[in-house]
Amino acid sequence: MRILFITHFFPPTRNAGTENYTLGLAKAFLNKGHEVQVLCAEGWEYGDSYWNGVTEGFYEGVMVHRIHLNWLKASNPNQILYDSLPVEEWLDQFLREQKFDLVHITSVMTLGIGVMRSVKRAGLPLILTLMDFWFICPSIQLLRSDGSLCDGKTSVWQCQSCLLAGSHLFQRIQQIPNSETVQSNFFETLSHVNLIAKRRGLRGMLLNMSERKMNLTAALSLPDVILAHSKTVQQIVNQDTSVRVDLLQNGQDLPWRDNPPPQKSSSTLRFGYMGQIESIKGVHILVDAFQRAHINEQARLNIWGDLTRNPSYVKQIQLLSNHNPSINFLGRFDREHLATVLAEMDVLVVPSIWYENSPLVIQEAFAAGVPVVTSNVGGMAEAVPHVVNGFLL
Repeated sequence: MRILFITHFFPPTRNAGTENYTLGLAKAFLNKGHEVQVLCAEGWEYGDSYWNGVTEGFYEGVMVHRIHLNWLKASNPNQILYDSLPVEEWLDQFLREQKFDLVHITSVMTLGIGVMRSVKRAGLPLILTLMDFWFICPSIQLLRSDGSLCDGKTSVWQCQSCLLAGSHLFQRIQQIPNSETVQSNFFETLSHVNLIAKRRGLRGMLLNMSERKMNLTAALSLPDVILAHSKTVQQIVNQDTSVRVDLLQNGQDLPWRDNPPPQKSSSTLRFGYMGQIESIKGVHILVDAFQRAHINEQARLNIWGDLTRNPSYVKQIQLLSNHNPSINFLGRFDREHLATVLAEMDVLVVPSIWYENSPLVIQEAFAAGVPVVTSNVGGMAEAVPHVVNGFLL
């Protein structure tokens, strides 16, 4: 069988959960004798124009087609964030040439919903795995601008005002004693004026939200099968769109466990974090909690993750650590070293402030026999029965 996986980004340039899951899935099918290819975006904020060509190459035995895009240079960057005609037209030709038997999408956050239309025009079976809430939430995580959790049952204006919260223009308009209806109509009108909507300070925020909601809901009718790894994602997307979402628990790519290093003992309790260094992942909460516990002599906190992707947030949490020698920022590591990192960890902490889906790091910790402390919400709470194989906080 010839299978095409479509996702937003792909290793080695991006290594978050969706990217690693897609890689593991592609390699598993490849190892079973299928012909596998991957299509993803590359660059995203780099390049002289929106479309900067396509490169091809192998990564860990998988053929990868990388479309180099710079959304900031698009003629309509706000629409490009969910629907890209250039990508759709390129994929039409690509599918005519390649003759795949099946397409499996794990994310279209960068390539847009047009790829789904293209797949169906080609008459191919389409599987969509929901790795987050992108189809119902433009900020992906169902987090409101004040940091509180959203249930997904939102109006066009609620979504728009949430996304605009960081805009100085929006903040100034809010100070004017106008009704919510006036504000809603004002920004709805502006969203149709591309020359204004794509200006710095509104770009990426002032989307045509009614169009986005309508088109993305319609796009969910295209796949033959829609899968979710957690009941949380299944239920929220189901309630918001009325499409059928089937639950399928995460599989695991475990070759890294074949030759495990010996578990290193330590008189110090070793807490660990692995993942993106981003505010939604709650790393600041973890650092603050460790500082407040005053357990420097009895414990150590090792933080693993790319320190270059969000330097302002990294600086924030490093300041929060106050140069505590028991808190170590160790950067990213290659997946081949996963077993070694887990062998030097007594407890994995997953402090995310959003629902999450089905975090791979939790399953990886369990595969290595490491208990988990995590947030009592969403897919994290589903994965960690309290006081069974970890703790919910």
